[in-house]
Amino acid sequence: MNKASKVLLLEDNASTRLIVSKALQLKGIEVVLTSTLEEARLFFDDNSIKLFLLDIHLPDGMSDELIPQIRQRYPMAPILMITAEYDSAHMARLFDAGVKDFIQKPIMPLLLSNKVQSFLDWSEVEQALFRANENYLNVMQEKEQEEALAFFVYDHILQTHSHSIEGVNVTTLSSGRFCGDILISAKSPNGNLIIMLGDATGHGMAAAITIYPMVVTFNAMVKKGLSPGAILRELSEKHSQTVPSNRFFACILIEICLSKNAISIWNGGMPNVLTFDKNKQLIDKIPAKNMAIGILPTNDISTKFETIPLDSIEYISFFSDCLIENKRYLEQMLSFDDVYSMIAEYPNDPDYTITRMHAMEANLTISHDDMTLCSLNLGVLRKELSDNPIEKQSPKGSFSFSFELFGDSLLNDHFTLKLVELLESYGFSQSFCQRVFTVLTELIVNSVDHGILNIPSNLKKTDFISYLDKRNAVINTLNNNQRVSVSIGWESLQKTLLLTVSDSGNGYHIDKEITTSNDQTYGRGLDIINTLCNGFTYDQNTNTTLATLRY
Repeated sequence: MNKASKVLLLEDNASTRLIVSKALQLKGIEVVLTSTLEEARLFFDDNSIKLFLLDIHLPDGMSDELIPQIRQRYPMAPILMITAEYDSAHMARLFDAGVKDFIQKPIMPLLLSNKVQSFLDWSEVEQALFRANENYLNVMQEKEQEEALAFFVYDHILQTHSHSIEGVNVTTLSSGRFCGDILISAKSPNGNLIIMLGDATGHGMAAAITIYPMVVTFNAMVKKGLSPGAILRELSEKHSQTVPSNRFFACILIEICLSKNAISIWNGGMPNVLTFDKNKQLIDKIPAKNMAIGILPTNDISTKFETIPLDSIEYISFFSDCLIENKRYLEQMLSFDDVYSMIAEYPNDPDYTITRMHAMEANLTISHDDMTLCSLNLGVLRKELSDNPIEKQSPKGSFSFSFELFGDSLLNDHFTLKLVELLESYGFSQSFCQRVFTVLTELIVNSVDHGILNIPSNLKKTDFISYLDKRNAVINTLNNNQRVSVSIGWESLQKTLLLTVSDSGNGYHIDKEITTSNDQTYGRGLDIINTLCNGFTYDQNTNTTLATLRY
């Protein structure tokens, strides 16, 4: 019991006041003595009073009239009545008014003190429960307010960055207010359509938090005209900077390029991507060959895309993992292949398929995970993309500048990104800036990996783990005597951009670097540079590479 417990005793008989007060004081209870209603009211501003012990009949009236005031000012304090009479009707009215118990005269001190002590203990527990419940309600109210604010931000981001495109049909079934799945698409400056379906770890608000930076980064990088491989690296970098390490982002990236009659697909930790012909017959399943974003360091992510001729397929279906997990049909658990076959029956009707798959949940009593299915109608998309040509700007005036990277700055890829932003601000089209970014990034990577770090050019392809081990080991040896020099020159009359890259290393053999292998990693190696450039030369004597890009 709290030592601060205080009882107000209202009793007009001096002997009874003495007996009661002594009995309570022996329990360590402080007693406030009053003998009239008027005296009792004088102490109603004392918030430390925990219990009221009232005689019914007093010289200036009945103590009944104090009960409403006590209940209003001390709602949690017990009220006990002292009486020498037994009037059941009167006692019933007092119980209804809020009295907890009665103490009969003559007073038995031990019984009275124990009863008062019991009510004080009970009152203290009740008040603790009340405070706990009040705190809980406050926390829940704050949580609701925070969720409402978070949902507003979440919804605003989706509304701001989502664009409806004819031929992209998507249906989502969320497990709660927030959805951990996201389907977003955007047109690149070069006219290509890039689509991302993401599935964040978990569901609800925790998963939605992972989605925020991914959506914003995706749109920003597509707008800049970066290649899908560069977008992947930016997504991974942003994830490592803003998302807890135990939260991953499985996703599918798809680029549709009319000019090359190609569709490129990257699957990281998601179910198979299904492709169909014009008759809606399943052609192929493209499995996940990569891990979800957030598992591997950015430098270790493969940016190799599966490339398919665009005119060889008519429909594509891709979806989050909940669509195929824990499905039951005719009392039998379905395998993934069984579910894939069912999804393939209606490749262009995501609404029906989502409803059907949800009905097959093995346990409908348990909250399901978020479920998203996207269907691409490539016939419609071809027309949609061909009807939106992209204008190319023509920058005026020539310029040139150069810079050098030393030591640890050789590993900082933000220099290239900022350079591309500078070119874009000068008036170059985003599609051209995308080419510049890819070429310059690969030239610098080759200078660092093969020129300065002396890593064999074929090691990454033949033994990727050994490549990582060797690279991580030699990175620690970088010093400020090692450098990469970069020069950029724009010749406005010829509409040509010249990129010159040299390094302080041993260089490389050009014939060993350029290959024609179809297995070459997307966005890696000098063969892709040779494809993107209008001119490409390497001077082994000066260890200098010159790339020419016409606008």
